[in-house]
Amino acid sequence: MIKNNTDLKREELNKEYFQALGSTRASVGMLSLAWAGLFFFVIESIYIFFYIKEQYNVNPFTNYIFIFLCFYMLFLVVCQLLSFDKKLIYKHQVFGTSMLLIMINGLLLSLVLTGYILIIFTNDTLMGLVRYSVYFFFFSFLFFLGLLLYNIRWLREQLSRGFSEQRTNANYFAASSVFSKPSLWIIFALTILGGVAAAFLTKSWQGILGILGNILFISAFSRLIVEVGYLLYLRIKDKSYWEEMPEELTEQSLLKVLDVRKAKSRLIIEVVLFFSLMSYIRVMDIDVANSPIWLTWTVRIFGYTISLDAITSLVLHQIKKRKRGK
Repeated sequence: MIKNNTDLKREELNKEYFQALGSTRASVGMLSLAWAGLFFFVIESIYIFFYIKEQYNVNPFTNYIFIFLCFYMLFLVVCQLLSFDKKLIYKHQVFGTSMLLIMINGLLLSLVLTGYILIIFTNDTLMGLVRYSVYFFFFSFLFFLGLLLYNIRWLREQLSRGFSEQRTNANYFAASSVFSKPSLWIIFALTILGGVAAAFLTKSWQGILGILGNILFISAFSRLIVEVGYLLYLRIKDKSYWEEMPEELTEQSLLKVLDVRKAKSRLIIEVVLFFSLMSYIRVMDIDVANSPIWLTWTVRIFGYTISLDAITSLVLHQIKKRKRGK
């Protein structure tokens, strides 16, 4: 009888933890953070585009790694668009959590690539030899795989004895207390060792920053990936792990959120389209100054229109604000 009560208590604690996790750090609403990964990927893809083009003298769009990055960027765009229609992702939470799990891996990859650029692209010696790039990704993957195995073992131990209430409450604050003290000491020790190794190998502050960031991000994201993966498994099995849809979202849809009559939505769409156009021109190495006149004026009119729309929207907002004040 005592054993049964203990088992029920443990299951209850575990359920409370993952319900808290699912409504905070692993909420389907977190798909709205896709823009961060997209931002880093766009910058990194430009570096990698010209690196492949100049180093290997080939079309980057024939390179499998660059094509993979392009598809991941497209995936993150889809995640960001889906995040606007919260009614959809709350209604289909298995799908939403699956997208979130892939997105989190993408965020980690974007941060690892940032470390790669800081370490390799800022050092002519390292940049000129392919083996250093292979070393970087090989050891990064081994480190990630090792931490995944460690966190899977950690998760099993936690499930066997039940998550503490303190750890459950920490989800609501996204605090470092989600990590146990031994885990934090391991991360700290690896970070220090990584910093020493970076100082010895690269002898540059960019290299040190890249390796330290790599260790910290992989350490933090590896546990979240394991937890979200297990939460996805629970949500497939049992709908009691699903989040409750907020009342204000019941009548919301993607078309209402992206209503172009609203200045904020309209300006976001215009700026995204403008930067997409400029990124395409930059990547394709198009000389705008010597381009056909229609292309030159298309870019100019696009830029002028956004500026005029922003100024007009600001003026109208101030007029409405003063009228409401009266």
